[in-house]
Amino acid sequence: MPATAAEDEAVVRKLAKKAEWKPHETDWLTAYQTYRANSGSPFAVNAHDFGPGVGKRQYDLYDSRKGSGDLKRMRQKAGLKSCPVCGSPVTGDLDHYLPRDMYREFSIMRANLVPACRHCNSGVKGTTVHGGNPRRFIHPYFDTWAADALWDVEIVPPYNAATFRPRVMAGLPAPRDQIVAFHLDNVLGTQFHLSMATDWSTLPGQIKLRDPILSLQSVTDQIGLELRVALMSRGVNSWQAALMRGILAEPAAIAHLLQEAIVALLP
Repeated sequence: MPATAAEDEAVVRKLAKKAEWKPHETDWLTAYQTYRANSGSPFAVNAHDFGPGVGKRQYDLYDSRKGSGDLKRMRQKAGLKSCPVCGSPVTGDLDHYLPRDMYREFSIMRANLVPACRHCNSGVKGTTVHGGNPRRFIHPYFDTWAADALWDVEIVPPYNAATFRPRVMAGLPAPRDQIVAFHLDNVLGTQFHLSMATDWSTLPGQIKLRDPILSLQSVTDQIGLELRVALMSRGVNSWQAALMRGILAEPAAIAHLLQEAIVALLP
């Protein structure tokens, strides 16, 4: 969590020292408290109407602050292995968990702001809030269970022109399975599929480079090692980790990689 409740509320109290914000202090603080009490759930947190023009001013607060102070530090957070929202290897932006267009009172609430990448914060997620209870986005701060492996990538034949389907991990209990399914459906866009295609097509050559004496077991071992590397370098729900989990779950995919590695031309 990037800020405590008291730290988030202190920003509102400071703003309320100005006459234009003072009449809205109580309702604004109540909205913050409701958000945290319900872990940001879109099924429990309703947007508040603060009156004509107020929402626009709340919306604009983010634009005036995103380049400095706490918000800049959140955007440039060190140590992130991958995007906490979609799992891409890129970070450097901020995503509003409850969309700013609809929940303007949470424009600068740090509990509602998540370091993210431009892939999932440039229109893929958009203004979508939920898909009907319990289908919603994973909240990186409140959904502590999301630290576990949640998904893998199904490699859909024909393998020479494979497509890639995000898939909820088998055995994930309800309602988490529905939450993860909704999340994957709404944060993974074109860049994810391009990245998977590149990784899949270059794997055979990489495998042959590392092990010229190839067998099903050696390829399986290499994919297992790639998974361990991804877990260490990118994180448990990164794109790379999800792809390697998916390959390990499909013997036919491993057999294809073996055959492609045998005929691969090395540089």
